Amino acid sequence: MKIRILFFIVALCSSWGARIFASDNLKLSKKSGKAWVSFQGDKLTVSTGKVKREWRWSGSGFQTISYKNIDSGKEWCGLTPVYLCDWGLPGRIQSDAAAHLISLSCVETDDEKFTENHLLVSALIHYDCNLDIRFLVRVYPDAPGLWTALEVKATAGFSTNGIPVDNSTFKSYGSNQPGKIARNEYLPVDFSLKNHRRYWGLYNDPGNRVNTRDMVEEKLIRGFPVFQEEENSWASGLSIETVTDGLIVLKESNKTVNQYGHQTGSFYCTPKGVEVTGWGLKPEEITAEFKRTWATWTILYGGNEDQMQLALKQFDRFRYPFHPERDEHILVDTWGSDWQNGDDAKIYGRENSTFKIVEQEIKSASDLGIDIVRIDDGWQDGSTMSTDSWHPNTKEGYDAHWENIKRLSEKYNVGVGLWAAVKYISPEELMKNQKELGVATWKFDFDQLNDHDSYASRLQEIRQFIKKSDYSTQTSWCPEYDDQRYGWYSAVRECGPMYFQNIQNNLPNHLVYVPYITLRHHWMMSKFFNLNQLQCHWQNPSLTNPAFSDANKYSQSYCALTAFAGAPSSFMLTQLLRGNERDELRKIINIYKSNRKEIFQSYVFPVGDEPDNSSWTGFQFSHPNKKTGFLMVFRELHNPDKHGKIKLKFIQNTKIKISDLISDAVITEECRDGFLNLEIDDPAGYRFLKYEIVE
Repeated sequence: MKIRILFFIVALCSSWGARIFASDNLKLSKKSGKAWVSFQGDKLTVSTGKVKREWRWSGSGFQTISYKNIDSGKEWCGLTPVYLCDWGLPGRIQSDAAAHLISLSCVETDDEKFTENHLLVSALIHYDCNLDIRFLVRVYPDAPGLWTALEVKATAGFSTNGIPVDNSTFKSYGSNQPGKIARNEYLPVDFSLKNHRRYWGLYNDPGNRVNTRDMVEEKLIRGFPVFQEEENSWASGLSIETVTDGLIVLKESNKTVNQYGHQTGSFYCTPKGVEVTGWGLKPEEITAEFKRTWATWTILYGGNEDQMQLALKQFDRFRYPFHPERDEHILVDTWGSDWQNGDDAKIYGRENSTFKIVEQEIKSASDLGIDIVRIDDGWQDGSTMSTDSWHPNTKEGYDAHWENIKRLSEKYNVGVGLWAAVKYISPEELMKNQKELGVATWKFDFDQLNDHDSYASRLQEIRQFIKKSDYSTQTSWCPEYDDQRYGWYSAVRECGPMYFQNIQNNLPNHLVYVPYITLRHHWMMSKFFNLNQLQCHWQNPSLTNPAFSDANKYSQSYCALTAFAGAPSSFMLTQLLRGNERDELRKIINIYKSNRKEIFQSYVFPVGDEPDNSSWTGFQFSHPNKKTGFLMVFRELHNPDKHGKIKLKFIQNTKIKISDLISDAVITEECRDGFLNLEIDDPAGYRFLKYEIVE
């Protein structure tokens, strides 16, 4: 009997030892630029050259033991980890779950050109609960942070019984307390040190937020230590901010403030660290094929809130690169001109997409210097949500194979874009139109993504389409209605920018263009989003119904400049502009395009006060490696002050040389504490400036 017990103990210890030290025969060392990866013994270390993170193989998974900002030396993992593994699945992968490290690899890749070049670490782990996990880490050279995700697969015998489906609550002494679902990230951050937490999220349904509803939700929580679990289920981003440094944690998911998305989980700031939940996989969606969970960004920065915004945008650009030859353009969309003849009872839409109108719009765009005319709903031979109809409608004047449009496009050097209801156009129809027309950009509308597979298949379908087009086109993703779609940070942005808002000039009146509100939306979005990946719209102010808006009190160039902060997209027919309006718009477009390359290389930041129709407000375009930048400054309609002062970012007590891009005047100004004094003679006026920091 004693011999049997002894044999059992030896066998158990041998099994446990094999589980913990199965990594002994696995070694890894790889480098790309300043990025490197190493696995020795039980320690996995990665570095971008800006940040360094270390995990320990615990026998239950990989456990973060260090995350350091290399420039500042700040260590973020000041506590002993409470979990033996960064990820978890309630009822299955608990802290003491039995795991086996099967393989570990690292390759250099750009994920088929859909992200920047990076080192991809992949660790295959098998759990005794009959679950396989691939732990993925993307290490971008020179990036201020890391990307992590899981891929999950069930093996024979896996059971979903008892696994929580999604966010829920339980009663504790009469109080509703949050119940956690699958965890995908954990860092043992010490919240007993002085800090505050900044949560933010972006709304979807921008079409119903055209008027006075905000597009951004932001909440700052002060006070420390954290004694209880601080849970947030509406935010996409969290910034943990100390006096000198910060840590950003962001969900790469389809969460928005007003649309939870598909199992997007929560942030938890706790006495034991920060946790991120929400795999994007409900228990029944865990099947015998590997499925990707929502990824997490963890970004480190030193400095204040301005540095936080910069670090977020820098990492965003590593993750979703900007391609000048594809993305750098001004476009006009044919849909938004309703009040064409001053008739406030008529809604135009599909009528604007006939060949006759599009022909004139291509000629008009060429004259103004606009790069692309996107033909909205109405070009196809069928209704908005029909199938097998996605070919040019010959009854509306189009050639069956786009030949007449191609001739116009080539003659006037204007690209052509198309709108499509993405649920109804087939991959074959997409490719046929792409080959025949050479579509420069697609706008995808009327989507609904209600589960993991619908989202994953949509992304995979469009990635395949982009590859088959030889990366010659892009897609813009429309979050226009209050359906569960893409979110603002999710992986669909690998294929192109986000479309923003339908803004029209007459009906329906909830979509009517109000310049200060559109400016405010762009200004607020620019805090947490790279505006060069947002199609920002403007409308014809002189043809906007004054019963719903004060747009007719603004100039054409003022309205256009509010969109030039992003990827400019005029939601109107430019052929309706009058002669003097055309001259004004052509001039501002030419000035913008002569500086566009530098503008798009920069990062966009909101400066001045939040637009409210009486502010001094605007945008600053800055790059940390350059001493030059740009300013778009607006004196709003009801601002009585000819003189204003704007606080600039990343500039303190120094002289800057200011070049007025409109008047060609050049002056040198002293910036004291980063403030720049400006003068704009008239309300609803603007300045378009280039600056250079003078040593």
